[in-house]
Amino acid sequence: MSEFDLDAALRAVDEHFDTFVTELQELSRLRSRRQEPEQMAATAEFLKESVERWGGTAEVVPWEKSHPYVIAEIGGGEQRLLHFNHYDVEVEPTGDDSEWISPPYAAEIHDGRLYARGVADDKGALMSRVHAAAAWRLSGQEPPVTSRYIMEGKQWLHSPGLGSFVGAYADRLAADAALWENSWCDGEGRPLLKLGEKGILYLRLTSTTLSRELTSQNTALLPSATARLVSALATLVHPDGTVAVKGLADDARVPTGAERALLETMPFDGTFLKGRAGIDVFRGGLSDTEAAVAIRTVPTLTIAGVEGGDNTDDVTLGIPATATAKVEIRLVPGQDPERVLEAVRTHLAAAGFEDVLLEVMATSSPHLTDHTDPFVGLVAETARSVYDAEPLIEPYTQWIGNQGVLAHLPIVGVGVSRADAGIDGPNEHIRLEDYRMGIKHVVAIMAAMAVKA
Repeated sequence: MSEFDLDAALRAVDEHFDTFVTELQELSRLRSRRQEPEQMAATAEFLKESVERWGGTAEVVPWEKSHPYVIAEIGGGEQRLLHFNHYDVEVEPTGDDSEWISPPYAAEIHDGRLYARGVADDKGALMSRVHAAAAWRLSGQEPPVTSRYIMEGKQWLHSPGLGSFVGAYADRLAADAALWENSWCDGEGRPLLKLGEKGILYLRLTSTTLSRELTSQNTALLPSATARLVSALATLVHPDGTVAVKGLADDARVPTGAERALLETMPFDGTFLKGRAGIDVFRGGLSDTEAAVAIRTVPTLTIAGVEGGDNTDDVTLGIPATATAKVEIRLVPGQDPERVLEAVRTHLAAAGFEDVLLEVMATSSPHLTDHTDPFVGLVAETARSVYDAEPLIEPYTQWIGNQGVLAHLPIVGVGVSRADAGIDGPNEHIRLEDYRMGIKHVVAIMAAMAVKA
């Protein structure tokens, strides 16, 4: 597309903004919780109809181990921009619904903010991508790029069906670059451009020492499953909480000097986090600047839960026959889940716990887009223009995800919320002006892609 009027498309965002907000409210009133398949299906259908309403094509695709995917396209210029978003609204922890300003799915506006479960993560970001393409059409123009959409309704947190879906629909998802699901602005209104995600290896460990539970009068003679499992878990981490598994971090990519400098500029409110956690200092006595780097670049192992024996509120006399634990390992770029799994197996065997059963519950590969990639520069340049602020570029992030399925593309996360949006608790919200700016940023990205082609 050789000629287009960017200013006209940006004006269309303002002229039709109330319509865009109303549609976002309608989407936010759908209770797309993973435990409610009928609501998930209704949400997928709503998104299909939205894309079609704005001149695109869309299809709802049932898929294994998933709620329905929506695959869509709004045609335009030769360059192809892929938008990856999700429409489920599950978060952990959710907090108490009674503390909301208005009901979580009422999608009411108070003081210029739209309150709804999932509006910040990820329905606002999702609709901003559709509305950006719509703005071009509403200005009487064909969009300067072709927008392709994958809208995911996860059945489980780790998206077990995503890899096979992307493989099956590779032709319809082919693109020159991708905008990932979400990001936000900091307290000063500076947009954060996310360039990576951590991977995950989530394990269940099981110790079985007896064929059945027997009375504890036999403890001098019989092995306890809980004691065995706790002993195995104790070998995985040092007393200070750092990872003790030999070789687990061997392939972890070390940030370059330039990447570390970018990370050290990330805003990090250590006082807020310590207050929320009820502690005085971080592990290792890290400063806020050191913490901002560590939280993004250090592989971690979390013993997420332990269960075994009789935990009723009573005095009981038994030797546990079976005990289980969940272990979450967050992987940084450079690490491979299969190699890390083998490191854990080898470690437990060497420590004498080869009898402890390992089961993989979830896995995804970490990903990182080079901050010097031209597409990153393009997204940053357009952010400066739209927001009139210097964007923050985050080469490593602390978030887990599935960017690895599209690792061949340059991927940048942009969004419409702020760090205080309440994603993990009551009163999740976005500011309407941030939604306006987020749409305009994507409009500008589309124009810049056409110019650079």
